[in-house]
Amino acid sequence: MTAVLLQRESKQARWSRRVAIFSAQVVIISLVLHRFDLLGAKVATNLLGLGALGGLFACVLAGAALVRIWQQGLLGGGHAAAGAFIGIALMVGPMLYLPDLLARPKINDITTDAQSPPKFERVAVLRDKDANPTTYPGAKTYELQLAAYPDVRPMVLERSTEEAFDLAREAVVRLDWQIVDERKPKGESPGHIEAVARTLLMGYADDVVIRVAATTNDSRIDVRSASRHGDHDFGANAKRIERLFKEVKAGLEKGERQALEVALAKRAKDAREQQKRVRELRAKAKKEEEARLAKLREEARKEELKRLSELQQEALRIQQGLGPRGAPGVQAPIVRPRARASRRDSHKFWGQFGE
Repeated sequence: MTAVLLQRESKQARWSRRVAIFSAQVVIISLVLHRFDLLGAKVATNLLGLGALGGLFACVLAGAALVRIWQQGLLGGGHAAAGAFIGIALMVGPMLYLPDLLARPKINDITTDAQSPPKFERVAVLRDKDANPTTYPGAKTYELQLAAYPDVRPMVLERSTEEAFDLAREAVVRLDWQIVDERKPKGESPGHIEAVARTLLMGYADDVVIRVAATTNDSRIDVRSASRHGDHDFGANAKRIERLFKEVKAGLEKGERQALEVALAKRAKDAREQQKRVRELRAKAKKEEEARLAKLREEARKEELKRLSELQQEALRIQQGLGPRGAPGVQAPIVRPRARASRRDSHKFWGQFGE
């Protein structure tokens, strides 16, 4: 007769795994639906909180199951380990926000100008009914902001309002924020940009408005970042403004580097053109000098030929006994024509002797 040893399995271990898997499914579905705008932000946030609580409950059940398994030798260690692992993974996200929740003030609207904060215009239409109001909360919020984020201040640039507006807009584009409204500065009217920034994982939408106004000699950029939902932003809005200003500075430095590169390239081009002109002038001067020397040589050759010709003519005259032309103290012989004897003269000649 064969004996069969029966071992029991821990119910807490099985339920730990079941609760953990169910909570993970809730979290994943809420993430996907909210990412594709099929679920409201508040509902998605509540489901995420429910999933985190489910993960915590799964960890508690897994801990109880492991204790019973150790004491009573029950089965189900794998179920308990799976429940504990999934439960811890579900709690990691909320735990990452816990330091900011405890250290940051409970505000959801940050601005660089509390006296005259930039106003949301187009964003006010895009927000749903459950979203936070677009009006600035007031002085109490700004006092909390100053205590927690003293470095959030306006940015002043030694640029025109048009250049500052272009820098701010390029920074928004590089940050991959969705621009929903923009107006370029015109005269005394400041520039205005409204954009929507979404978080990477959940896709929560936060709104940003940028104002670019002219000061006495510079341009001033004021920014306001506000969360659409929730009373606590966990410091996200202040970080968003800081990222925007960093991008503006990066764009400014990039523009200065490009301007310097353009200036250096222009200077190098001018230097090459100057060298080219110098070479051309040298070549032209060399050709002119060669032509002048050739002309002088030709004139010298003609003068030499003329002088030789004159010498030959003088030598020929000397050979003919005419003497050199123009020689001082030498008179050329006078050649007189021979007189013709006439008959009359002959009669006179013979008449002297008589007939």
